[in-house]
Amino acid sequence: MIKFKCDRCDMEIEVEDHLAGTKHECLNCGDINRVPIPTGSDATIEDRDPAIDSKRVDRAQKAGFPPDFGPETRVLKVRRCWFRSRVVRFSLTALIGLASLIGLIWVPISKEPAWWFMLFGPVALFCIGLISWWWVDRLSASLEITTKRTIMHRGFFSKSSSEVVHDNIRNIQIDQTFLQRVMGVGRIGISSSGQDGIELQVNHLRKPDYLRQIIDLYRPL
Repeated sequence: MIKFKCDRCDMEIEVEDHLAGTKHECLNCGDINRVPIPTGSDATIEDRDPAIDSKRVDRAQKAGFPPDFGPETRVLKVRRCWFRSRVVRFSLTALIGLASLIGLIWVPISKEPAWWFMLFGPVALFCIGLISWWWVDRLSASLEITTKRTIMHRGFFSKSSSEVVHDNIRNIQIDQTFLQRVMGVGRIGISSSGQDGIELQVNHLRKPDYLRQIIDLYRPL
């Protein structure tokens, strides 16, 4: 029997000798651990039966990312785009806001009637408020990819998170409009084998296909 401790909760795990080099789920916290190979054993990760564990070669490390084997580490963390995902609306809002600010300067210089302030003032405040809201919305959601899980963080003042273990991912869905494809942004959704429908979903992410490729490196494909 092989005994080792879980990387996350330090619970002692005991498995059969023939499972050396494979992956095993901790019954306490659900973390996926690589079963260590005993010293002096002839078993290796590469020469064991692929039917036991389909991910023998560390594809992630080969691609230049943190290795899949060993303790959990962060691969990358991304936030929403606030310009690329709404380039037309952002540009129009910025132009209208800039024109309104120029108008607020122009009125007192040209000695125009004061009611022009009633036009330019609210428009400028609205544009500034809308752009500020988009910035806050960008900071309120992020997607974190580790060597074992993908985690979605939501909230600005209050926080919530949801995660999917890479070994349990059933489907990764990417949705992009034509303009989003041109700008290289889109929505990514992840569903696991234990849930119906999309479990994690984040919109306005840059390079969603690249994010899917990184997640696939840590899946047992």
